[in-house]
Amino acid sequence: MIFSNLEWFVVAKLNRQIIFVSDILAIFLPVISDMSGCSGNQAVAVSLRELSLGVVKPYELMRVLMQEVKVGLINGVVLGALIGLAAYLYVGNPYLGLVVGGALAINTVVAVAIGGTIPLFLKKMKVDPALASGPILTTVTDMLGFFLALTFAGASLEYLT
Repeated sequence: MIFSNLEWFVVAKLNRQIIFVSDILAIFLPVISDMSGCSGNQAVAVSLRELSLGVVKPYELMRVLMQEVKVGLINGVVLGALIGLAAYLYVGNPYLGLVVGGALAINTVVAVAIGGTIPLFLKKMKVDPALASGPILTTVTDMLGFFLALTFAGASLEYLT
């Protein structure tokens, strides 16, 4: 939680003009990181379960990664489209919908891929995956979600105002 607050402070400080111009974007930033984080945590839970049951082994990391990317793409496209539509309907600006939806879609793919594979990687490194998977995933999805949304917003700033 402390790291998440520090991340937000640094990201907001570096991108304050974007947030100032498009204050409505600030409403969607936590939604982007939280929704993708939930998808990633579900992948962590499944991966930990499969590890504990012996269904998957740490050396199968690449196979699991490809499988999780496929699932992440489906989740990302669906969730991104839904939040993009909600942003568009809320504000009436299709560019905001694209910024928010695109950031959530990409962040969800990454979150699910990391969530499914980080327990296997940690197990291979002789680290307890149940202890470290969640914090690693949360840190990555929070930072990446903010980065993507603010980068997309910065690139389309003239259309958001």
